[in-house]
Amino acid sequence: MKGTIQNIFIGLTLLTLTIPSLLALFDVKLIENCEKRELHTLPSFSFSEKFIDDFENYFDDNFGLRNSLISWGSSIKVNLFKSSVHPQNVKFGKSGWLFYNKIDGGIFNSYTHRNLLSNEELDSLVEVWENRKINLEIKGIKYIMAVWPNKSTIYPEYVPLTMQAQIKDTLSKTDQILNFLLSSKSSIPFIAVRSKFMEEKKKTELYRRLDTHWNQVGAFYAYRYFMEETRDILGVVPFNLDDFSISYHNESKGDLLSMLGICETISFSETNPMLQLTDNNLTITKSEGKYKNSLIIKNEKCGNRLKVLIFRDSFTDALIPFFKNHFYETHFVWFDYQKHIVDTIKPDIVITSFVERNI
Repeated sequence: MKGTIQNIFIGLTLLTLTIPSLLALFDVKLIENCEKRELHTLPSFSFSEKFIDDFENYFDDNFGLRNSLISWGSSIKVNLFKSSVHPQNVKFGKSGWLFYNKIDGGIFNSYTHRNLLSNEELDSLVEVWENRKINLEIKGIKYIMAVWPNKSTIYPEYVPLTMQAQIKDTLSKTDQILNFLLSSKSSIPFIAVRSKFMEEKKKTELYRRLDTHWNQVGAFYAYRYFMEETRDILGVVPFNLDDFSISYHNESKGDLLSMLGICETISFSETNPMLQLTDNNLTITKSEGKYKNSLIIKNEKCGNRLKVLIFRDSFTDALIPFFKNHFYETHFVWFDYQKHIVDTIKPDIVITSFVERNI
């Protein structure tokens, strides 16, 4: 009996040791990579110390069951103990809301208001924008800036106490900029939707609970307010919410869950709205641009010949389905403002579209 137990134990141990290697050998992965980083790839063979180091990094990132073990371990801690595996990146808020909390990133300084500017810095920053606007106008190009609210700005009531305790000031950097632009009577079209969102959130949910971003309804209201505020510049009449059919999908994934090492879990779920334009007779084509993560959308039946260049971050992803309906050619470029890109594309309109933690 004792020998049988020992044999079983030895067999399980060998199985545990060999299965990961066999899965790696045959490239079998039970769960996709959920980490918000690129894993090391198999290096080309060479007789060098660098190859050994690179191969060790590759094996550490790709051994069989790795993703599954990470996801299972994270799921146990998250689901059983409602505890963040990476509290330096993600915090558990109230009522099932997750919040981005990257300590060494822009979000921490943004939501804690540690990124406030001095009057001299404000003056210098706005001067850069004013000069940019003037230089673009000389070329016949219109310039618009849009800044979108952090999730924690719109839903502070769900922010955990550990994050609330870090907030240094009631005034945010966005508040500073808006006040400065108003007091200096700047001519820069600067679109900020926080006050509108604080009203709209009383009627419907605007941001995702398991993700850093807004949902499609939140993106719709941002789009509509943007178009209303810039009608004299762009001449665009935005769609109404009634122009879209809305379907609801139960989802148990999001970028904040991925940061916890979990691809998907039934313990956390949210209902997300999906909008579809009901009367859509537009002819729209998409293609990749020459710049990294750039997208070109052409709409031949939009009623104008405007070429628009939008410098943006991930918050603009959900705006693309709305903006694409109104311009003949739209370039979405994942960069901060770059003069050489403007000179290459030669747009009629330049828009910068960033969440407030990235300004």
